[in-house]
Amino acid sequence: MSASIDFSSLPWAELTDDGGKPLRARLLATHDVADAVAQAVRANWAVMPAGGLTSAIGSYDYADEGIAGFAGIVAIRPKGALAAEMAAAGTDLAALKTHQVAIDTAKGLVSAGAGLTFTQVNAALAEAVGPNARVLVDLTSIGSAFVGGVVATGGMGPLRLSPLGTLDAICLADGGETPRLIEGAALADVQGMQGWTGMVAAARFRYVEVPTGEFGLVLPVQGSDVDTIAGLLAWLRPWTRVTLPEQAGGRITGEGGDTVLNGIELVSRDSLEAFIEHSEEPARSKAQGLLQSCEYAGADMLACLTGWSELSIDDVLMSLLDPETETIGGVMIDFGVGFSSGAEMETFRAIREGAPDLARTRARVVQPGKLKPWSASTDINIVLPADTGAIVAVLEAYADYRGAIRILARELKGAVEVELSAYGHLSPSGIDPHHRVTLFAPEGAEAALAGARQAVAANKRTLIHDLLFAARSHGLDVTGGEKGAPSLVEIARAAGGEGRLPEGLKAAFARARAAVMAAPANFSFRAPAELRTAD
Repeated sequence: MSASIDFSSLPWAELTDDGGKPLRARLLATHDVADAVAQAVRANWAVMPAGGLTSAIGSYDYADEGIAGFAGIVAIRPKGALAAEMAAAGTDLAALKTHQVAIDTAKGLVSAGAGLTFTQVNAALAEAVGPNARVLVDLTSIGSAFVGGVVATGGMGPLRLSPLGTLDAICLADGGETPRLIEGAALADVQGMQGWTGMVAAARFRYVEVPTGEFGLVLPVQGSDVDTIAGLLAWLRPWTRVTLPEQAGGRITGEGGDTVLNGIELVSRDSLEAFIEHSEEPARSKAQGLLQSCEYAGADMLACLTGWSELSIDDVLMSLLDPETETIGGVMIDFGVGFSSGAEMETFRAIREGAPDLARTRARVVQPGKLKPWSASTDINIVLPADTGAIVAVLEAYADYRGAIRILARELKGAVEVELSAYGHLSPSGIDPHHRVTLFAPEGAEAALAGARQAVAANKRTLIHDLLFAARSHGLDVTGGEKGAPSLVEIARAAGGEGRLPEGLKAAFARARAAVMAAPANFSFRAPAELRTAD
């Protein structure tokens, strides 16, 4: 018998809802998620899964009346460890603790507890299988994001590959006598649902083998020239089309031969300047060199290419080159900078992730004499064909949004500070260049901050509307966003309702509603109203 948990004596969680209001929730960290969830539900507590850096809140606005009838809210966080603890290959998924991993080399499968990071999972694979074996969960934050949280949020990275691409099974704790094993088509009812249908205790993935060498390539690009960026994406499309092996444990392949691009990331020049101000060596010096490259090239943006190859970085560069123009899709390589495996790639990742990390940090930290910052980021993923006209239509919508936010910043100058950071994914297989707007207002300026929030939200709705129009006009596939169901709800609201969504998103919305309405109220209480009521 497991020890009984006194939830009312647990410490308070230091969490806020989406609007920045403190959450009245208790916090429990545990190696046994299934037992903790079962006890919480039996004791009539509402359950909010919490991850490594953030809680899986997902469009949740806290109100006391929203949890009427419950004993309270308990945020349950899976405990991790410095390194994954190896369990026997045949360990049942439901028996796996949050810090354990089990590898079945015969089937090409790896099972991982919810409290591990994918860096830890891949380190275990490297030791047991080989240095090129890994779970191809596509994240830039593989060193911090928990396995359970990644599945719950449906997190995607540069490759635009959702966890469903490699997921084999999920152990879901929803308060039943035993946790549920989720497989096959039902996996979609858990991925991206933010824990609204239950809490992920463990997950099983198919692992693959990638080419030997990892590389990074940074190209200064004139950010205002959407035609240039569109040409770059169209040209690189063959190298980004990754095919997963039919057999788990097999090697990935791509149309680019020995080279596979697993991401094309956007970093704006102003984001790079902010990173330099707050970074440390050796990333600081390297970033200063990249900034100088921007100045020489007259560029506003950097395109950061990452991938795997059996070739050297110089040969990778030559293989991507258009021999007729001696450019990469129209982008000059004179000021490009290459990074290869090892310490160089660590520096590259620090620079590439520095912009979004800094933007997210500034959005969380309250500055002296100012109100808590308010922040919102765009998140709508669109699969693009090899058609530069279609890519231009999408990029122009983002250019219009940037222009609108800059006008707003000028109008609010002296009352509310508006900070815009542009970074994110430019892979033709899914373009989602996040644009984060953060508002800073002095204490006592609540009304001004509220007005600024409404203005940003209105511009964001216009952006989503413009992107949906571009998608309809060019036959593009809108797949949602990397925040899973919350992104889907936001897109539906901007479109004017669920009925105005593209057919694929409409079906996904209906499925999400059915899953939420079938889930225990102990979990679904955080879901948006649109998903908790019948159509």
